[in-house]
Amino acid sequence: MKYIYYLMTVLVVGLLFSACYDKENTIRRLPDLVIGNVASGSVKTGEPIEITPTCTMGGEEVECTYNWYRYHGSLAELISEEASLEWRVDTIGSVTLQVEATHVETGIQSLLSFTYTIVPRIDRGWLILKETSDGNTDMDVSLVQANGTEFATDVLSLALGQPMRGRPVSVLSTDNYMWYNPETGSAENYQVCLTPVSEKEILMYRVADEKVLVRNEDLFFEVPDFASGSIEAYMKLSNNASLIHDGRAHLMQQGTAAFMPALLGNYHLAPYQVCYGYSNPMLVYDELNSSFGLLQSSSNMSTVMEIKYFDNAYRDLDELRISPSGMNADLIYMGQTDGSIDPEHLTNYGTAYALMQKKDDRDNLLLYGLTSYEWYTGAYSPIRFARTIPVSRCEAFATADFYTMHQTRNQIYFIKDNQLSYYDIDDDTFVMNIHTFEGEVTYCKYIANNYDYNESSWSGPLYDSRFDRLLVATSSGTGYTIHSFNWFVNGGLTLVPDLEMRGEGKVRFMLWYTSNWRLFNNIYRYS
Repeated sequence: MKYIYYLMTVLVVGLLFSACYDKENTIRRLPDLVIGNVASGSVKTGEPIEITPTCTMGGEEVECTYNWYRYHGSLAELISEEASLEWRVDTIGSVTLQVEATHVETGIQSLLSFTYTIVPRIDRGWLILKETSDGNTDMDVSLVQANGTEFATDVLSLALGQPMRGRPVSVLSTDNYMWYNPETGSAENYQVCLTPVSEKEILMYRVADEKVLVRNEDLFFEVPDFASGSIEAYMKLSNNASLIHDGRAHLMQQGTAAFMPALLGNYHLAPYQVCYGYSNPMLVYDELNSSFGLLQSSSNMSTVMEIKYFDNAYRDLDELRISPSGMNADLIYMGQTDGSIDPEHLTNYGTAYALMQKKDDRDNLLLYGLTSYEWYTGAYSPIRFARTIPVSRCEAFATADFYTMHQTRNQIYFIKDNQLSYYDIDDDTFVMNIHTFEGEVTYCKYIANNYDYNESSWSGPLYDSRFDRLLVATSSGTGYTIHSFNWFVNGGLTLVPDLEMRGEGKVRFMLWYTSNWRLFNNIYRYS
């Protein structure tokens, strides 16, 4: 056997020498193996890198085999042995790859390293949280691109392998989630994540690589009973987030990786919770004792949440003295607007309007305006406006299917039996039947987007994506349609057919997302 091995070695060497000599016994060097059609580039998150290389020797294309490597620092990981690479990125920032080509005939090899920059796909545009045909949660995205709009469907199913369980609740974002990386065992601060929330699940979905960092049980120190209860509401401010599960509130404070145990106490919070700006506590309504309160961190321990009820106290200048506690009323709707109703504080403070009905008086509606100026300390009653509206004036207003507030005007839009109308608070008038929708209305929200713009040439391309718009989603069959109305001072609401969007499922929540930091100062607009 050893003799045969030596004989074969001599024959191979002889063949190589003969290939390298011509008839005059002149040594001619074999040409280099050159890899072509492979170069550094960029790829969007969630998209595959697709490369089909070519190899040449002396200008002639030759047959080769290939190994493809992905580098983790100085360590190489074999990711493919196919002639063409199709590899979906699983990292952020950039990735270094290497292709190793081997000439089939001679065994000559060549290596070529190249780098791909990973460009986040979710940067600017609509995030559409939708209910699937089986009652679960998925998400479509309509993103602004240099050459138009890109529409991607079912991105949560792509990341999870299936939709989130339960109907949609909300999708907001955070730029400061602290993630414990299980591979390194260390904490990684300031993770930019989306937080899709369904009735039965919540997860942190990192924007840069569209990777689910944590979900459900890993986001709670004490996991709620999702089998018997459901998430009703979610709100994220700059420093903390709150989640209401079956009327009980959980806090996630900045610098922590999970929600703290539920607030102790005899209460049941209405699913409406609103805020103003980005640092105020959240305004809530306790349905058990009919009282307004503030959902905030405990003054004694920052990781504990508490409800601070407003004091039954009034300023000397207050002519309107209505207690925010023991109101004996049901909350029908609560939303916020930018305008102030406090004559002493007309700038930098918004207003929450609460539409209510006394438990012992079903003939009248009560509309209260609560100034956000009092949301810092809760020392005085925040109610600065009150009006009684007989139900007989507009029964649809008392029993509407959807409500939403114009964020720069004192108007409450409402939809009853597919008819869009609004109530003008300043004029105390109803404007009825502006538009009739076909199909099932599933979502209604007025969004005044004042943050998505760049006027500084030093910080990238100039753009201005601000808008002031009413969005209404309808469902028919298996598909949805999103209708957009612009507001014109002289012409009122005007439908804009060019802004219509379509997809599969039922829309339940929408967020205009941008990496611009101003989003985090304006996230309250989506509560």
